[in-house]
Amino acid sequence: MARTGRLTLERMGYSMPVDAPAYPPPPYYYRNAQAIAVTFETDPEAALDALPAPLELIEPACAILSFYWYPFTTFGPYHEVILRLKARFDGTPLTYIQQILVDTEPPMLAGREIWGFPKKLATIGFSHERDMIFGTLERPQGIRLASLIVRPERPITAPLPASGPTVGLRVIPSVGPDAARPALAEIIAADTEHTIREAWEGTGSVSFPDHSALDPLDRFPIRRILKATYMEYDIMLPAGRLLARL
Repeated sequence: MARTGRLTLERMGYSMPVDAPAYPPPPYYYRNAQAIAVTFETDPEAALDALPAPLELIEPACAILSFYWYPFTTFGPYHEVILRLKARFDGTPLTYIQQILVDTEPPMLAGREIWGFPKKLATIGFSHERDMIFGTLERPQGIRLASLIVRPERPITAPLPASGPTVGLRVIPSVGPDAARPALAEIIAADTEHTIREAWEGTGSVSFPDHSALDPLDRFPIRRILKATYMEYDIMLPAGRLLARL
């Protein structure tokens, strides 16, 4: 008599491979994170081309390029780069992740599978030199897709404005004959909690030295620098929340 397998949903781990999960269930914790970010005004047509249909662009169109160093997380230490757009959904402000890169696998896998953050592996630098903090992004190594410099000059004493949740587009390709349409396309929100330790503003610059058709970090032209910040904080990253299905 043929025997069937014993692996049921109740016995599976949280993530793949189900008998040796690549990452544990949320929430995830970060301590002593450091971040530099530059917000810049960009071309609204370029932003609209990259924004999923249910989301509304906040105008004037603004993009944010951020570099992060996470010395301790429940994914292990890693660097991250995020290119985001300011948008709304049902009147609520949010930031939509258009590009995101990391330098280790656990946060890449979790980011893609849980929230639809389109993470790829890259070579990322985050350094302090004299009065500057700067980040570099290369993919492949030696091809400089982005550089960011911030000089912290003044502490931010006013309450930081709420930017709303961070949002990703989770897409699972179809395996059937209708492969042109994904099996799943969902907009997922992450309601991240931040505990700010330090917040500074100052002078910043951003550049996209090399173009890559595979990783178009330079798709949003820089019209005007609006803000440059440096922050240190702790983070709690919960499970995702479904906003819409496409």
